[in-house]
Amino acid sequence: MALIAAGELVVIVALGYLLLRAQAAHGPAVNRLESDEQAYEKWVSGFAAGLGGRPAIVILEPDALAELSNCSDDAQRQARLQMLSYAVKTLQNSSDQVYLDAGHSNWVPAGQMASRLRAADVAQAYGFSLNVANYEATDGEIGYATALNRDLGMTKRFVIDTSRNGPGGAAGRAHLAAGVISRALPGAGRGTLASRLFTDPDSQAASWVRAHPGDPEARQIGQRIASQPTAMWFGSWSGDITAAVSGYTVAASRAHKVPVLVAYHIPALGCRGKSSVGARQWCNPPGRQLGSVPQVLDDRGDMGLWIKAPGESDGDCGIGAGTRMGEFSPVIARDLITGKS
Repeated sequence: MALIAAGELVVIVALGYLLLRAQAAHGPAVNRLESDEQAYEKWVSGFAAGLGGRPAIVILEPDALAELSNCSDDAQRQARLQMLSYAVKTLQNSSDQVYLDAGHSNWVPAGQMASRLRAADVAQAYGFSLNVANYEATDGEIGYATALNRDLGMTKRFVIDTSRNGPGGAAGRAHLAAGVISRALPGAGRGTLASRLFTDPDSQAASWVRAHPGDPEARQIGQRIASQPTAMWFGSWSGDITAAVSGYTVAASRAHKVPVLVAYHIPALGCRGKSSVGARQWCNPPGRQLGSVPQVLDDRGDMGLWIKAPGESDGDCGIGAGTRMGEFSPVIARDLITGKS
C-alpha cells in the first residue's frame, strides 16, 4: 500500500506541475497579447470600414517590422506579425494599394527584412514602403528595394518617402533634387497615379499659410509645401477611426483624387524602440532639405511620396525644440526649403 500511495503521490505531484505549467501558459501575459490582438483587429476593421471601397494608398505601420527585434520574446514577435498579416489581408483589395512598411536601407539588412515581410504576408499586399519619416537618399532606397525583391523571390512594388531626403540627405549620399527623377525610365512622372494624389486644403501647412498672410515665409511654404500632396496619419489619437478615415477619403473622392493614408496603430506590446536612440539622426536634425516632389520613379509605377509632411515636427528635439510630435513648425519648414538652419 505504501508503494501504491507513493506512486499516487508522484502522479498527483506530476499532474499538479503540469497544471501549473498550463495555467502559466494562459496567464496574464498571454491574456494581454490576446487583448491587444483583439483591439488591433477592431481598429483595423474600423479603418477598413472608413475606406468604404474608395480608392486609397495605405502605408501600413511605419517602423513595425524594423523594430520587431525589440519585442521581448518570441510570443510578442509572432503576435505582432499576425497583427500585420491581419491588417494586410483586411485592407488590401481591388480599390486600395497597401504598402507594408520595411524601414530603410540603413536599418535592417535586406535578407532579414525580406523574411519579416514574408512572415507578415507581404505577398498579399500591393507592395512595401521605405524611408518613411527618414532622410535616406532615394538612390540608396531604390537599391534596397531591389535587394528586398531579390530576397523575397518576388517582385513587389514600392514607395519611398522623399519628403525630407534632398541635398542635405543622410551621409551626403546621392539624392534627387526637387522635381528630378534619378534612374527614371521613359514616361516616369507623367499621366500616372502620382498626378492624381489628394492635396489636402486643410493640411497643417495650408492652414498655417492662411492664418499668416503677412508672414514673409508664408508664400514659400505655400508654394513649396502646402501645394503638394502629403499623407494623413491615423492612430490611437484619431478617435472614432471609421469616422476619421471616412471623412478624409470622402473629401478626396469629392475632389476626384486619391488620398495617401498612414495606418499607425502600434499596440502596447513592448516592441517599440527607445525614442532617444539615434535621435540626432532622425529627430528634426538640422541641415536637411526637401526631396523630390511626389511622382513616379519608373515605368512599373513605383513612387516617391511625401509620407511625412514636411514641416511637421518629430517631437521636442533638434530644430523643433519646443514643438510637439506632428505639430507644424514654420521654422522646420523654412529650413527644409532652404537647407539651412
